Amino acid sequence: MDLLLIRHGQSNANIAGLLNSTEQDILTEYGLQQAAKLRSVMESRGLSPDRVYCSPWNRALQTAEVLFEDKCGWTVDRRLGETNAGRFATWRADEFRRTFPEFGKHLSDRYEDGESHLELAARSVNWLEEEFLRHSDTPGLIAAVCHAGPISVISQYLLNIPLSLFPNVLVPNASITLFRQDEHTKKFYLEIAGLS
Repeated sequence: MDLLLIRHGQSNANIAGLLNSTEQDILTEYGLQQAAKLRSVMESRGLSPDRVYCSPWNRALQTAEVLFEDKCGWTVDRRLGETNAGRFATWRADEFRRTFPEFGKHLSDRYEDGESHLELAARSVNWLEEEFLRHSDTPGLIAAVCHAGPISVISQYLLNIPLSLFPNVLVPNASITLFRQDEHTKKFYLEIAGLS
């Protein structure tokens, strides 16, 4: 089984430089165009998933609609959502870093009324193990339409990069990251990283 990680297109929060925004954040017009272009990239590479999972956040759902609406359905899975930054979700990222310069030195640092990156990692790895790794001996392709946070966690896990280095794998908006499984060793290798 191979795994295709898809980051949503550009959103209003991306343009505004917000920390993580909320589930309601939507794609910009350019983000919709990016998703349409990404659909063509996937088609040209013959990437047609057997199963698709999607974050419940609007920007991911909109991306999934552009990519898969007339091709297949998808399963919405809360474990693929971005880090919940609680009351700081709509703060500008630079303002948050100036105000809380020590935040993030520990993965267990938790956003007020939100979650920590450690909690993001736990749910992302749980999704990976339950929905992908336990089926890894089955042929096919699974796709996950989600966000930078889950993509970094999942990629680091498959590449054996310690979680303490999170976020170590950062990909652009409207990009694909493809992991394939070596048929002999059964180990996963990165074939495409952040292609948009």
